[in-house]
Amino acid sequence: MSWLLNTLHTDLKSLKKGSSIIYKCFQGELEVVKEYQSKALSEKKENSDEQNKAGGTDGGAENDNVLTETYRMPFLMLGLDLPPPPLFKDVMEKNIIPQVPLFNILKKFDGESVTEVVRPRLARMRYRVTRLPQYLILHMRRFTKNNFFVEKNPTLVNFPVKNLELKDYIPLPAPKENEKVRSKYDLIANIVHDGKPGEGFYRVFVQRKSEELWYEMQDLHVAETLPQMVALSEAYMQIYEQHQFAGEGVPE
Repeated sequence: MSWLLNTLHTDLKSLKKGSSIIYKCFQGELEVVKEYQSKALSEKKENSDEQNKAGGTDGGAENDNVLTETYRMPFLMLGLDLPPPPLFKDVMEKNIIPQVPLFNILKKFDGESVTEVVRPRLARMRYRVTRLPQYLILHMRRFTKNNFFVEKNPTLVNFPVKNLELKDYIPLPAPKENEKVRSKYDLIANIVHDGKPGEGFYRVFVQRKSEELWYEMQDLHVAETLPQMVALSEAYMQIYEQHQFAGEGVPE
């Protein structure tokens, strides 16, 4: 999906403005706060620790070598991390199907929750949304790779099909004068993955707005379905459409 959106943007962008219908529809912006240890300061601290051990004195404060960077970063989709599934079984000796509300995993973008990354270096990250796109793409990170195989997280995500109000769960930028915050979204597409990694298959639920009906599609098979069925699946990627105010439409 990332490759498709960026390729379409490259082919469709205006030479003068450098933008495209792809960026106008899907691009938002994040404020990123990154905390990491300076390599030079870390080495200096290690040398100092060795000297302190030899001399029997205490070292300095641990946060002396922590650097902080704050910057803005555009995005075409938001990656959401699922909690690890439980390792135990219930009284019926059946695997428990874990569930998590969408609002819980959206806290990654509340500007306070810390996400630890290891590449390109070990760092603590905090994210905050500073601009919302007209079409919001959410990616549930179900698959993880290690040296031997790919694992899939089966956790079900509970989400609203209509009226997802983001401002109730994550801080959003204050609107400019004479503007309103457009933070309410409706789901228009939900891609799901069934089965084991490498052996499973994908389905997609799509809403046809002219009829207000939902359809389930897999390859060439298309069938009408109920909105309630959309939320009973292992969501992998979702597309939400922003509510428009009267007189507004798709950007030109």
